[in-house]
Amino acid sequence: MAGCRLGCLVLFIPLGSLTLHAQPLSVSPNPVIIRMAATGPLAAPQTLSITTSGSASSVNWTATVSPDAPWILLSAAKGVTPATVSLSLVNWRAGPQPPGTYPGKIQFAADGMAPVTVDVTWTVVPRLPPPLFSYLSGPLGCTQVNGYPDPALCTVPDEKPPGSFDPPPLGGFYADPNFGGNVKVITGTGVYHTYSANNPLSARNKYLMTFLTNGTFDVVEAATGRVAFPKVSATQDFFWDSYEDAVYYYPKGAAFIKHDLRSGRESTIVDYAKNGHKFTGIRRGGTTGSSKDNWISFYAPNEMQVCVLDLSAVQTYCADYKSAPGIPYGGIDYTLDAKGVDQTSGKRYMILVAGAAPPGIYSVNRKTGRLDLEFRGPEDPDGNGNHDGNCDPGERCMYPSHSDTFEDSSGIQYLVFDSFTENPCEVSTATYQLNKGALLLQPVELGGGKRKVIGLWQCPFPNTKGGTDDHIGCAKNTPFCVISTVSPYRSPQDPPLRFPHSTEIIVMRENGIEVRRLAESRSVRFAGEGAEAYWAEPRAAISNDGSLVVADSNFGVKGGVRVTLITTGFGK
Repeated sequence: MAGCRLGCLVLFIPLGSLTLHAQPLSVSPNPVIIRMAATGPLAAPQTLSITTSGSASSVNWTATVSPDAPWILLSAAKGVTPATVSLSLVNWRAGPQPPGTYPGKIQFAADGMAPVTVDVTWTVVPRLPPPLFSYLSGPLGCTQVNGYPDPALCTVPDEKPPGSFDPPPLGGFYADPNFGGNVKVITGTGVYHTYSANNPLSARNKYLMTFLTNGTFDVVEAATGRVAFPKVSATQDFFWDSYEDAVYYYPKGAAFIKHDLRSGRESTIVDYAKNGHKFTGIRRGGTTGSSKDNWISFYAPNEMQVCVLDLSAVQTYCADYKSAPGIPYGGIDYTLDAKGVDQTSGKRYMILVAGAAPPGIYSVNRKTGRLDLEFRGPEDPDGNGNHDGNCDPGERCMYPSHSDTFEDSSGIQYLVFDSFTENPCEVSTATYQLNKGALLLQPVELGGGKRKVIGLWQCPFPNTKGGTDDHIGCAKNTPFCVISTVSPYRSPQDPPLRFPHSTEIIVMRENGIEVRRLAESRSVRFAGEGAEAYWAEPRAAISNDGSLVVADSNFGVKGGVRVTLITTGFGK
């Protein structure tokens, strides 16, 4: 060995040791950023990848969370590389955590390798201010319940059965004793109004479309309850003209029909069997309204086309929903129109809701004369999917079963519906900003589109005998929505089942600025009453100007459903 004299010490380093130190332990991502809004839902879990480089051999690793971060939960504390570990929040710690920034560390170690420290920063951002709860009077007979900002549990005076409350006769009024809403009985029994999102009141509240037990439709005068036009031609897919009180439309076969009450005449607006589309039939789902400016959506099930029609220009825009990416559409439930053009994105949206698949959000493309698919789903961030935002098979995704669209006073377009979250465990009403795209389920406090307005029911809530249910209806021309809730089915011999926000009619103003608890519906879903029990649900709708709510009630009597009008104190 050059330069070495007798007696030099020669040091031999085992080759294996050099190889071991050349294989650093690697953990990614690093650092980890976690963000959530105060009170939840909890931030989605993140996946950490643990690997070594330079060799295909596996090594044992361990992970240790720093003592100052008891909120970090790892799916595994040891294993063999390569490996993935889920990093999530300890739910009972994270739910009540106040706003702030909380640092933590995770040290990963393996024999013969330098340890790796992963820095974790958890930020809890403050919630937007809660709504103002208002009442026309009261609330009376209501008590505070832990976890609710308003006195949510109410006793309804003389609730029938077994109580003695009798509604006033046709045309009569009463003041709701709990919240002060002025309730007017507008029809006799055996008469219902059409769906909550499909506003049964005409453009300026002159007429009300009613649906009778014999399957016929009567148009009544909203002011008097007098039947103005008996047995008119209509279906539950009908919708009023946005400007004229005396005009409504409905699909028939593959055509849209215009009905003028003044002349009693009908005319065909467009026939899609004859105008080149070759549709064999069109539907709307019976549970949806129209825009404030006479745009209407529909679908052709046999041809798997979804469309919107501009009634003023008689211009149609369609898309093939069969070829939409993602989970295939099952049976279509309904279509839903935005109230107008979104003032931020400049887009006019429509929603295709399917019973067995995530909804499709479309927008009108005037240049191509088609509908563009904006996105499908998206994935529910509170679910147990892969949390990439896309709605994949087997994941829980957005499903607005009972919903309507809403426009705030600045022209922003939203979906409004009630959804379930696990952390916190509750059903709540929220608004979802459509121009946020696939981020519309993320909290608005984190840059997403979801704003929680009111927690209706916290766990545990009744989930047997039909459970709870609710409906949403929003005004066309003003920033108001109505939410109506029901209790589980019961027999006449059962005592009333009271729980927070049961059988209530609630009005939301603007994007959750104010919540007005308006009245108790006094309606009971009787077990064994079949379809009549469905029609006993209030299915409340709200007038275009926000001044009136239409709701059904059987007033606790089998076969006693009739239509009521309730003044909101808003609008006019």
